[in-house]
Amino acid sequence: MMKNYDLVVVGGGPAGLTAAIYGGRSNLSVLVIEKRDIGSLAMAHSIENYPGFPQEITGKTLLENMREQAKRFNVEFLEGTFLGIDIYSTPKIVKTDVENVGAKTVVVALGAGKNSGKKIPGEKEFLGAGVSYCATCDGAFTRNMTVSLFGKGEEIAEEAMFLTRFSKEINIFVTDSELKCSEEQLKLLQENEKVKIYLNAQLKELSGNEYLEKALVSVDGEEKEFETQYAFLYLGTKNMTELLGEFATLDKAGFVVTDETMKTNVEGIYVAGDMVAKKVRQVTTAVNDGTIAGMEAIKYILKNK
Repeated sequence: MMKNYDLVVVGGGPAGLTAAIYGGRSNLSVLVIEKRDIGSLAMAHSIENYPGFPQEITGKTLLENMREQAKRFNVEFLEGTFLGIDIYSTPKIVKTDVENVGAKTVVVALGAGKNSGKKIPGEKEFLGAGVSYCATCDGAFTRNMTVSLFGKGEEIAEEAMFLTRFSKEINIFVTDSELKCSEEQLKLLQENEKVKIYLNAQLKELSGNEYLEKALVSVDGEEKEFETQYAFLYLGTKNMTELLGEFATLDKAGFVVTDETMKTNVEGIYVAGDMVAKKVRQVTTAVNDGTIAGMEAIKYILKNK
């Protein structure tokens, strides 16, 4: 069963943790989805201008203090890669490469680094010509085709099951040593003659002519080319526009445009931190955004009870 929370925070930096602290302190059930020790604060050797620390402090220590404070208010943590939000379900579904969770409200605080959206060679070239990030969106186009899925966890398993309705052959390339999903779901995939599962697989390159034709994959350290007409990627390679464009307005640089309440275009979803379009990006401004987003999420839940 999918776990449900009052507030799901995407990003474990100062903006996200501040929102989580406010939510937890207000007795909301809160989950923070994070990738540990990643981000500008975690890498800062010395912080001298954050109020309350006259003797300076390392960014990593400051971040750990914030995490411990959040835990004090029963905030839960999930280490995983954010894949997107299903804004049309109730509650909203926040998707990761580990598991999917339900959320009444969401605060997205991914930081500025996500704007680059590091791509696999060939990913950008074949986007819309065989490369997709959503099997449930594009699966109907794969009738009688050979398709490949790359990633791990519940999301890739669910998407592969959906494709069995359309595709001729389905190769699941798992970036982990096992496909972590429900036993029932795993059994269904293993017993389906259309499906092949490859473990310890890393996508190296996508190639073709006008449309996608091949995927170069390292499986257990050995590189091999696989024929494929569609590749569904759940690897965290989306940039900010691809991740948030469905529910947020972004400027030309890929930063999210919002008002003083940190709201997006969808009720109950907020943004905070360095991913927001603004002039100054510091730990103090990230905490400010997280405070506002957290308080707005609390008010949204109270209003909709």
